[in-house]
Amino acid sequence: MSASENDFDLPPELKLDRIISLQEAEKISTLSVDSWKRHHSDKLVELSPRRLGVRLRDALMLRERSP
Repeated sequence: MSASENDFDLPPELKLDRIISLQEAEKISTLSVDSWKRHHSDKLVELSPRRLGVRLRDALMLRERSP
């Protein structure tokens, strides 16, 4: 099974609550993984003992806005 076969569309009201990896959050928000852990640990979601994630909503809120 490919990844696309496991994917399904979330209802629009749930898309922002989807949990993404810290690496994805780093790309979206321009904050490093270390910054997430140091300054925004309250927004981290423990997926397993060694794996953390962030809600897409939080990554977008912390994105640096361009002028």
